[in-house]
Amino acid sequence: MGRRLPPTRAVRATIRELANGGDGVALVEEGGERRAVFVRGAAVGDELDLSVDFLTRPARGRVLRIEKAGPERVVPACPYATTCGGCAWMHVSLAGQQEAHRQHVRATLPETWGQVPLAFHPQIQTLGYRTRARLAASCAPGRRAIVGLREAGTHDAVEVDRCIVLHPELDRARQSIAPLLEGARGRGEAELALGARGRPVLELTWAGLLDPKTFARLEEGVESGAWAGARVFEGDTRRPAVVGDPTPWTVGADGEPLRLAPGGFAQASETANVELGGRLLALTVNTLGLEGGGLGAVVELFAGAGNFTVLLARHATRVVAIEASGPACEAARLNLVARGLRAKVVEGLAEEHIVKRATDLVVLDPPRSGARLVAERLALAKPRVIAYVSCDLPTLARDLDHLGAAFEPVALEAFAMFPHTPHLETLAVLARRRRAP
Repeated sequence: MGRRLPPTRAVRATIRELANGGDGVALVEEGGERRAVFVRGAAVGDELDLSVDFLTRPARGRVLRIEKAGPERVVPACPYATTCGGCAWMHVSLAGQQEAHRQHVRATLPETWGQVPLAFHPQIQTLGYRTRARLAASCAPGRRAIVGLREAGTHDAVEVDRCIVLHPELDRARQSIAPLLEGARGRGEAELALGARGRPVLELTWAGLLDPKTFARLEEGVESGAWAGARVFEGDTRRPAVVGDPTPWTVGADGEPLRLAPGGFAQASETANVELGGRLLALTVNTLGLEGGGLGAVVELFAGAGNFTVLLARHATRVVAIEASGPACEAARLNLVARGLRAKVVEGLAEEHIVKRATDLVVLDPPRSGARLVAERLALAKPRVIAYVSCDLPTLARDLDHLGAAFEPVALEAFAMFPHTPHLETLAVLARRRRAP
């Protein structure tokens, strides 16, 4: 019978790298086996005294003491960095974050992409950049409401005086949500975005009962200009209560205001989104090499509210944009009309759209789960060029692997759209192979 291991053991270890999820990784000998130990709040080069739970896989370590700080460790700009789960790399220098991102891209993507130069675009604005926020909220009978970002490693809300990565207008709005919920019972989620004239909009989903005064307070906030509007889902209702104008707005990839569907998706950083759009356009125009420098016939999949559609429509002979959400399709059409542009916006599933071989360019920006079925169909359809925008390296790697037999790598660029976090936006451009590899 083997030796019984204790639930936890104190060890000293050196952090070798940062994992995709943000934790530091150390290697520790235990029971005749070399085990990877994942440590939250660690930086490369840190020498740490840890309490390690070896019964989990991977093993998890908790920092007891920093024996020697690594070269990339910095004093966090946020005093809540160790408790709030919003910025897992606030204690890592920007140079250290960039190097970790580079390593993740190279280690995750298929081997054929290893020979493609990686262009890295750091975020210029590293504080006050986030124009979207998702908050946890709860309120027990007779107690005040608690609203905050998720605590690291839990689903509990952490209250903070100030969130330094949030847009200042949204941080002000964040602080006013708890008073709105006074007298409520239950828990829920609050999403913040910028609305008309830069004022905040709120999407509140609440499991429980809200005090009727919550709606009166929201109406007062709209009348005073503190809020542009709000949508509130209470209990099992599918139709929200609407106060004011809850339409979120952002800056599109073309640099102009972009209307979103209420509760719709947008990139967290407006400046980084514009940079991403510019690089997508430049790389695809260059790869296609069409006469006149245009894009030809374009199909856009997972088009959303038209973030890339409004950019592509300026340079393509024809654009067909596919999006599953009806409200997002309507927003995309309004965005095109506002710019005097034309494109065909189709409500439907990207996985079911038939891409013709004569298509010059396919642009896709899927959710974190990726686009496996789309990649398999594109490998058969073989359009000339594909531009794939991804927020998740593992699913991007899987989909690029599916495309590898029919397409060859052309360009690879990474955008640090979420400073102080392990999240990364990646743009991969592929061209149809002239012959099988």
